[in-house]
Amino acid sequence: MTEVHPAGVWGDIADDFVTEFSQRMLVSLPRRDQREHGERYISGLLSVPGRKSMRAIATMFGGGAAEQSLHHFIGKSSWDWMPVRRVLARHLDRTLLPHAWVVRPMAVVKTGAHTVGVEESFVPQLGRVVNSQQSYSVWMATEAASVPIQWRLVLPSGWLRDEPRRRRAEIPESATEEAPAHCAVNAAMQPAGDWGLRRRPMVMDARLHDAVSLACTLTRRQAPFVLRISGGTWLRPIGPAPAGQGQGVFQAQQLVDMVKTAGRPVNWTDPRSGINRCAVVNGIKVVLPGQEEATELVLAGAWSGRERRAGELWLSNLTAVPTPMLLRLGRLTQRVEQDFGAIAAHVGVMDFEGRTYPGWHRHLTLAGVAHALVALSEHRREEELAPARRTA
Repeated sequence: MTEVHPAGVWGDIADDFVTEFSQRMLVSLPRRDQREHGERYISGLLSVPGRKSMRAIATMFGGGAAEQSLHHFIGKSSWDWMPVRRVLARHLDRTLLPHAWVVRPMAVVKTGAHTVGVEESFVPQLGRVVNSQQSYSVWMATEAASVPIQWRLVLPSGWLRDEPRRRRAEIPESATEEAPAHCAVNAAMQPAGDWGLRRRPMVMDARLHDAVSLACTLTRRQAPFVLRISGGTWLRPIGPAPAGQGQGVFQAQQLVDMVKTAGRPVNWTDPRSGINRCAVVNGIKVVLPGQEEATELVLAGAWSGRERRAGELWLSNLTAVPTPMLLRLGRLTQRVEQDFGAIAAHVGVMDFEGRTYPGWHRHLTLAGVAHALVALSEHRREEELAPARRTA
């Protein structure tokens, strides 16, 4: 289980590992001074307690002049963040052997109106209207660890259609307006496209999105997915409806509760507590309503403890995968939530204080490298302890 560090300081990571890993991740930066600034920034994200402001990081390296240099390195430099993310993703694909790519939304509340992407709007995760910046991150995840590798910013129309504002924020011409759900999908498509990685299932909690539209988009793009959906999602069962309920469409909650008695128990480990738990799982083949050439999907339900109704509903196009495995894939969202709070938030993933689009991407990229250093260091430590535990 990931240890929580309230101060956000990981003094137990070997300095040579931080240096070697940072150099490997930053090899694409064209100039030596850029690579040195990158190493310092990553070291600061790991070492500075509390908020990872530019001033606090610069204090470690001389103060005023260092702060100016770091501001330029993040906000105004010319280095491209995408090659860094690609190197990080390829390394993690080999070392972590991820089971899935988990997509997670992030809303950062802001007081001003100048940070790129900020808009006053309703944020489903917060349940209220706030002035915020919204984005999606893609995480490589196993049941033991997870690391973010890609980020995509939701850009409201007010930022894209106002040319002076767009110019000041340095938003490129390639950036276009996207609905949040499409932003999430596009974020998850890049690792398997431009980066050449073997595609993993996209896992996402879609209860606050139009899950049917998301499933349609992912099916059309031939992407494997496991989506958590709400009980009110309308689906059509394949073949005779359960328990002689007739034909037509049903709410997802109705469908899974009809097949509870044929469920199978599955054990899983809660990443928040490390405790082994048990759930009853069953699935039913369904299609999306209103589709002329509907693709076969599976709806999986999970009952924990003495629940009379399924507490979790998952929709997937992985019809050949056993239903218990779909549940385990879906619950990787819990692994990501655990690591977001225990690692990502403490290496500054929400602490970007600049205003530009490139600056936001560069900061998040280096925060991802810092997160990977923590996760891989703990992963290595667990592997070293494993033989001793087996012989104890």
